[in-house]
Formats: sequence, C-alpha cells, structure tokens
Amino acid sequence: MRVKKEIVDFHAHILPGADHGSVSVETSLFQIYSAIEMGVSRIIATPHFYPHRHTVNAFIKRRDEAFLLLKDHLPFGVEIKLGAEVLICPGIENLPGLEKLFVNGTNALLLELPFDNFDEAYCESVREMTSRGIDVIIAHADRYRAFNIEKLLRSGARLQLNASSLLGLVKRKDVYSWLDRGAVVALGSDIHGEDKKAYAKFAKAIYAMGDRVDYVKEQSDFIWKNSK
Repeated sequence: MRVKKEIVDFHAHILPGADHGSVSVETSLFQIYSAIEMGVSRIIATPHFYPHRHTVNAFIKRRDEAFLLLKDHLPFGVEIKLGAEVLICPGIENLPGLEKLFVNGTNALLLELPFDNFDEAYCESVREMTSRGIDVIIAHADRYRAFNIEKLLRSGARLQLNASSLLGLVKRKDVYSWLDRGAVVALGSDIHGEDKKAYAKFAKAIYAMGDRVDYVKEQSDFIWKNSK
C-alpha cells in the first residue's frame, strides 16, 4: 500500500552515524529505499540533540558530515532537509545558536519532551519562542500525557504525530481530537535502523487520517517550502 497523497516525513533518523538511528550508509539507504517503495520522497533528517550532552556547533558538524557521507548515494528524486530532534529543557530558548537547529531554511524547531517529569517551565519556553516567531513543533506528541500536550498547545506549540499512533485496534481519542482541531501539522516515521515496517505504517497512517490528511499535508508542505 503506497501513500495516497505524498506527504513529508517530518521525523526520521536516517543519517549514518549522526545518532543511533543508522549505523552506516547502507542502513540509511535501506531506510530511504523503503520510503521510496511506499511513495515517500521528502524526508527531514532529525538526529537527536541533547543540550546537556552536545554543543550546537559540535552537533551541526557531526550531522552535516553524516549527510555528506550519504548525499552522493541518494536515489534520484529523493529530497532531504536537515533538522534536529531537540530535547526540551527549561531555558532552551536561550541556547546559543538555537536557530541552527531549525529545519534548514525554515523557522521550525522540533522539540521532544522527557519521558519522566513535565516541567511547567517548558510552557514558558514555548511561549517565549513562539513570540519570537519560532514555529515550535512537539515531536511524537502521541507519546506523552494528553493534558501536558494541551498545556503546550495553549502556549503556542503545534504537533507532530508518529504514524504508529494512528494504527491499531484501540485508537486514542486525543490524537484524533488534535487532528480535528488542526493542532497536528506533521507526520513522522521516526524510523530507526532497518525497520521494515516503518514506511508501511506511514502509508497506512495517511489512509487512517482520512480527509484530515489534507490539512497536515498543506502545513508540512508550507514548512518544507520555507515558513519564514
């Protein structure tokens, strides 16, 4: 089942050696050819950035070097933009060089949350960043408690869902509520390693969204084309 509408994969770990998502060029090409097979040709590479472990400049150097290893091997027609999956922390808005972590050519910043404790300071950070015109997008919002995501939505954030959250026998009401309210602007495979099912799930998720996919596609396309 190929995608019925071509949509940006907004969250993928496809750069060799940039993080634990791909250990080699061969693994990255496996991931990319899996995407092509399902009709996906635009991918945002989002290696993990941890502010307590990395400096921005060291991260960008490693990420860009990883992309250069892959670039000459890319199949015709595949487009990759570079970004980051940034772990939020209180005061992240003051990180020197934060703009270098945006999806290239845009003002979009993909933020993930810690899995343990939610700090109310995250909301203040999001409010500050959105007031500056930064498009804050919460990575795989489906993984977190809905009431914390609601706080971030009220602070100005928007959402990215993982494809897997839209599949299965039990469908989360909050995920579909976010779609119906226009809070979701991106879909991600979140592929790691040689996951043979990741892009099949991506394609199925597009079908599962029904007519809601049109808005998500429109918003992802807008960000891709430069939302500054």
